[in-house]
Amino acid sequence: MATEAATSTGSRTFLLRLAAIVAFAVALRAVHTLLIAPWPPGIFGDELYYRSLAGLIREGEGFIRPAEYLTQGVRIPTAERAPLFSLTLAVIGKLGATGADAQRLFGALTGGGTVLMVGLLARRLAGDRAGLIAAGIGALYPVLISADAALMTESMYGFLATSSLVLAYRLLDAPGARRALALGAVVALASLARGEGLILLPLLLVPFVRMGRDGWRAAALACVAFALVLAPWAIRNYSVFDRPVPVATEGGETLAGANCDETYYGPRPGTWSAECAAFEPGDNEAEALDKLGHEGVRYAVDHAGRVPAILAIRFARTWGVREPFQVPEGRRRWVMNTGAVIFFVLLPLAVYGFVLLRRRRVPVWIAVTPFMTVTITTLITYGSIRFRHSAEPALVTLAAVGVDRVWARVRSPGGG
Repeated sequence: MATEAATSTGSRTFLLRLAAIVAFAVALRAVHTLLIAPWPPGIFGDELYYRSLAGLIREGEGFIRPAEYLTQGVRIPTAERAPLFSLTLAVIGKLGATGADAQRLFGALTGGGTVLMVGLLARRLAGDRAGLIAAGIGALYPVLISADAALMTESMYGFLATSSLVLAYRLLDAPGARRALALGAVVALASLARGEGLILLPLLLVPFVRMGRDGWRAAALACVAFALVLAPWAIRNYSVFDRPVPVATEGGETLAGANCDETYYGPRPGTWSAECAAFEPGDNEAEALDKLGHEGVRYAVDHAGRVPAILAIRFARTWGVREPFQVPEGRRRWVMNTGAVIFFVLLPLAVYGFVLLRRRRVPVWIAVTPFMTVTITTLITYGSIRFRHSAEPALVTLAAVGVDRVWARVRSPGGG
């Protein structure tokens, strides 16, 4: 009885401390969003795209291409980007928060949610102290703070992807129908926030297919929930475009812009070129982008000898080996530069944390799946620090495990 009471008190103390860190993280992100993050954008990039599309959805126009509607008054159905972020902004607008600042502050909430999930994830892997350390690092990490202030999908996707890791570990600890369904549903929401979430579910389910019947049952239920959540959007897309579009049509645009002379032989190889991806949507955006994507694939095949070098450059760009001080849209340069330095401090600590977990025989596959999804996405598309965002919480988590061990050694009387 005494042990149970102590455990309950310890759990309550952890949760209270974690809640305080999350509240601080939300407040810090709100201040950064309103006082430091750049706004308004200088061009019609992703931030204005999502804001404009959200406004059209809110006004009852539905998912139509915002640039063509705003400049020409033409209604062209779209699934160019994953829908969840724009739809969420539209709902926020329906509730009265139509201003840019109010919409941008939504990132403070998803960013705070990511800090919460990082704390829970690290606690599962290495205990309460590691959980609080992870949450503290996540609250202060400039790369996460910058992304949370940008009116873009990374913050929402990062929260949902990290939540998926927590749910996957819960399912691993106690396989059950509800936990399996919850995992599949959340990964589907992550996919509806950013298309690379489609890669996440099969990777997360690898440990379960090795568990025998219970594991296979859990994996099957997760897949069912995933399909059910994704189905309404996929059905809408098929009815509009007369072809399968599970999440977004932008894959063709991405392939074309990533595989052309400019991005293979130009001054910035391994990136993406808007000029190479220019297209006329016509009446069927998906058809136009499919053709564009095939052109990108043909280019890669025709220049196969250059592909290995381009893949290496893409990898280096995303993981900060090449041009580590990139500044994506919606971020302040000095904040991102500070974050780049901290990234290289966290990286060896994360490797140390990974080694410690392996030595302790703690299952680590789930924790490292974001690194796999980021790498796969990068190799298929192009290199950008933006793509790394969903792996940053996992990096923070593993680094916290390393810091926790160092802290324990320093605090112990013998230093061991």
